[in-house]
Amino acid sequence: MEPDLSSEEERLLRSMSEVQELFLAPPAPLWPQDCFAWRALAATLSKPPDLADCAPLGTKVAEHDKRLLYHGHLGTVVTPAITRALRVVAVQVGSNRQRTDGKVGITVEGPRGTGKSALLQWIGVHWERRLSELYGPDENRIPVIPLSVPPVVRGNTRNWAGAFARFLGQERESAELTTSVIRAMRNARTLLVLVDGIERLRTAVDAELAFQYLDMISEETGATFIYCGRGARAIVDPFTRDNETPLEPDEQPWGDHPVLQTSRIGFSDEEMRTFATIVDRFDQQLRLYRHTRGDLLELSQHLHVRSRGYMRALSHLICQAAQKAIRSGEERITKDLLDTVPLGRVVRL
Repeated sequence: MEPDLSSEEERLLRSMSEVQELFLAPPAPLWPQDCFAWRALAATLSKPPDLADCAPLGTKVAEHDKRLLYHGHLGTVVTPAITRALRVVAVQVGSNRQRTDGKVGITVEGPRGTGKSALLQWIGVHWERRLSELYGPDENRIPVIPLSVPPVVRGNTRNWAGAFARFLGQERESAELTTSVIRAMRNARTLLVLVDGIERLRTAVDAELAFQYLDMISEETGATFIYCGRGARAIVDPFTRDNETPLEPDEQPWGDHPVLQTSRIGFSDEEMRTFATIVDRFDQQLRLYRHTRGDLLELSQHLHVRSRGYMRALSHLICQAAQKAIRSGEERITKDLLDTVPLGRVVRL
């Protein structure tokens, strides 16, 4: 005969028998270190969780809570600037993709905090998804290769071949690594190579060696290269244009790479309308139990002043406020809650 159990004992037994999700490490972002991780990132970026699949309102929030992790980044909000940039890239890719030589790349530049890297990543995600939708999933197709400028190694050189090879899954010990990379990119129909952090090429010699290699890869594979970083035009242009023909009087020295220039959003009437549009798109992405559509948009002016129009600051303000709203149980972003976010402020201890 089974002994009688109190309600508390029954609850304890049930909780002990429930399957618990096992975590072996703290949460971390998904780094696009190879083509497999990049595909996973492209497939999941900007996909908010369904509230029906999340812990119910009032549940104690753990570090691995889906909504807490999601609001740590919120994905990329497709701003009017990103939409314009995608049009420019589409034109350039269309012109380059059938050429075996003479391809023209693209440069992305702008001050810190204005969304250059987010723009570059979304360009890659857009083309990854677009080709998958057009031609169906294919594990052998690698349309986009996102890279950061690799660190300096022995001999004050940068291992560009190794960076490409690691992303493509090539053996780094191969004696003919560059040949292997070119063959793999051709077979994988690589369309775009995204190079972020171009400002790390601090010397003319460093930049010259980099562009000798990258130009060769572009010519041999048919990929369109997009270079991104602070002051990128001044770094990229001298190595991608004619430097031999004397300039005419008053002629500008710049070459033919289109330049996508990011900036903070100022306070003119038109810029404030643009900023409100961006805040409204953040508003759509929030997954808070007490959030009502339009709540965040009402705070647009306050967010503009706090962020000073910088996309990085705006993203952090909204994300930190959303996480605070989840942890506190408030489940809604208000001006009072935003005022508790220390971003950009001095905290006197």
